[in-house]
Parts: sequence; structure tokens; C-alpha cells
Amino acid sequence: MVTQTRPLPPGDAPTQASGACAGCGQVSDETRCPHCGVAQRAGEYRVLRVVHQSARGRLYLAEGPDGRRVALKELVFATVPDVETIEAFEREAAVLRQLEHERIPRFLASFQAGQGVHTRLYLAQTYVEGHSLAQRLEAHRFDEVEAKAIARQVLEVLAFLHGRSPRVLHRDLKPSNLIQRPDGSIAVVDFGASRDLASSVTHGSTLVGTFGYMPPEQLGGTVSPSSDLYALGATLVHLLSRKPPGELLDPSMGLAFEKAVNVSPLFSRFLARLTSRDPAQRFQTAAAALAALDAKPTAAAAPQATRPFGARNAQSLTAALAFESRVEHAVARGRRTSTRVGLAVGALSVGAGSLAVASKAHFPWPLLVTFLLPGYFATLVGRELTRWSAARKIEGWAEEHAIDPEQRLELILAGRKLIARYAREDATWRRRDQTRDD
Repeated sequence: MVTQTRPLPPGDAPTQASGACAGCGQVSDETRCPHCGVAQRAGEYRVLRVVHQSARGRLYLAEGPDGRRVALKELVFATVPDVETIEAFEREAAVLRQLEHERIPRFLASFQAGQGVHTRLYLAQTYVEGHSLAQRLEAHRFDEVEAKAIARQVLEVLAFLHGRSPRVLHRDLKPSNLIQRPDGSIAVVDFGASRDLASSVTHGSTLVGTFGYMPPEQLGGTVSPSSDLYALGATLVHLLSRKPPGELLDPSMGLAFEKAVNVSPLFSRFLARLTSRDPAQRFQTAAAALAALDAKPTAAAAPQATRPFGARNAQSLTAALAFESRVEHAVARGRRTSTRVGLAVGALSVGAGSLAVASKAHFPWPLLVTFLLPGYFATLVGRELTRWSAARKIEGWAEEHAIDPEQRLELILAGRKLIARYAREDATWRRRDQTRDD
């Protein structure tokens, strides 16, 4: 009977000294430590350290006969392993044997030791230095930039897997199966649930995966490439929200993440498509998702390139006045603004193509920060949006219109200052509203 000890994250477990157990440090010259059950040797590999362990097995840092360090996965059993367990292990080895990708640990060997209840299954791969995203999540708060970088790398792996013949599905993507190396690159590990698929969709397969990261159809045994895309989306939501995706499921099994993450509207739509409850509404391939992630936001039509912003025609002024009227109506119940602001917002709305930014040569940038933000915020308040929604809309607008990074930062910072100013006045506005309503 193997004695289970607590999981040991990378770096916490001791490296084996001469004659000392890699798990508990007790001196032992046996192949397996009689005190904690940790292997001292397995096949031709010498165990150096316990990287992680659970009730199902252990992951060792080991050394091969050539001195090369490897990751050695060991499956242990309390009873004689069943056929499904053996098949899953053999399937993982078979899948890894054929995969050559920089973000997938390379297969080295697989073997079995012992018999009956003492059976141990081993899988050796190149060792990936780093920490899983699940471990990083304990002390780190991921932002949109990091999430996009992770998504891009994982999508490259999925495009490789799904593009094989037959295609390979991972079926269990989640933070603990994504390792971030010291240089920031991501490796995809643990192909124990993977499967070769001759067709694009398979029905009635054995239920594998992790609840919350599996799309609804996978719970019923149906898997396709979009199942892995859903799992990636759920993983990104977990990283951004710090909430397991299972806690964000609504009664219809939809992933209601919008209020739990702080991302731009563009990336929110990307996540929504990855995690759509309906497989037909998701990206159908990893390549399509990657193209959408890397696509530049499409700006609305800009004004005539040869006309400076100040050269307004009669149509612009008419529309500007109409827009001013709408702004004044929105803020009429105590919201303070000015005709100048309304005119500026209206002119920008028409002359710059529905708030699209013209080129620097023809667009006075200070005017945008000075006049557009207050008026734009006033219209948002008039629509009874929260201050947080207003802030997100301003930042989303900046991203969607492809403003260069320096100007975008200037706009966002100016917007936040203005929002803070309006926030201080919000209580006064509401008291005035209440007085007038009474």
C-alpha cells in the first residue's frame, strides 16, 4: 500500500542526495522508499525530485542514463488497474510519440513495472522548467495582454494538433495543464485524455475532461476541435476572473463571464465566441480563432483626408447641433456640460466618421481629450450606465479605432481622470434628481 503525502509543487520537493529518498529524505537503498512509497529508480531513470503528487500518481524530475533530465510520470494504483486505465495510458504514449512541437514535451519512453496491485505505469518526456498557470494563479493576477499572449501560443498548439491526420484532440485543457517557462513561453502538457479522431466530430466517447472547462456537448460524450477551443476560452476566463469557470455557469450551462473579467469589448467578444454554448457559434478551427485574435480592429470610415478637421460643411454643423441637443437632453436633469462640449462631440461624431479618429495631420488630438471625453461620458451617464461601464466603453472605443499606443494611453488616462471627477459629482447629481422628482 502506497502512503500518499501532500502535493509538492516545483522547487519545494528535495533533490535526491546519495542514498536519500527524493520524497521524504529518509535513507534507503531500495528501488522504492519503504517510508513514503516514492520511487528511487524506475527502469533506467534515477529519481531526483518529486515535482507533484496526487492520489493517482506522481510526477518526478529524473535523470536518464545519458545524464539528461526528464519528466517521469508515474501512475500508481490501490487496486489492479482496469482496462480503461491501461488503454488511456497507452493512448497518451501513442499520441505523444508522434508529436513534434516546440510547445509540447517530447516523448522519450513508456514502460510498465510490477504486477497486479503493484503495477506502475511510467511515461518519460523532456522536462519543462516553469510553473503551471494554476500555480501562478495562486499569487498572480493575469491581465488582458497576458491572456492574449497565452491564447496565441495555445492556439498555435491546437492548430498543430487539429491539423494532423487523424487530428488529435487534447480534451482536457485547463490551467494546470499549461506550463509557463521562465522565458514566458507556454507548453501544453498531460495528454492523458487526448484522442485521435478520424472524423471532425465523435459521438459517444468516454467522458473525460474537467468540469467547467468542458463544453456542454462533451458532457454528453460528443467532442470536436471546437471542444478544445471552448476549454481554452474557459481557461482564459479563469485566469482573468480568478474564478473557476464552473462557478460562472448560468442555468442554461452558458459561461456568464462578462461581469467577472476586466477586458476590452473586442477581447470579450473573442472570449464569448470561444465559449459559446452552441458549438456552431464557436470558431470552427484554431486557425480561425488565431486569425481573429491577431486581426486589427476595423476603424469606421474617416473623413476626407484632404480636409482639416475644422473645415465643417453645413451637413456637419446640422448634425452637430442635433447631437448637441441629444447631449443636453441626456444631461438636462442636473448633468453639467456646455454647448461647446456638445458641439465638439457632435462634430467629432460626424466629421470623424462616427467617432473614428482621423490622421494626426488633420486631427487636433488635444481637442479629443479636452472636449470629446466629457461629452461622451455625459451621454453614457444619460443612458444610466455605471461609471465602470463608461470607463470600459472609453477604453474599448480607443482599442476598436486602432489609436496608436501613445495616444491610446493618453486618452485612457484622461478618461479615467474625467470619470473620477464626474464620480465625485455623481452624488450631487442624484440628490438633485431626487429633489426634482419629489
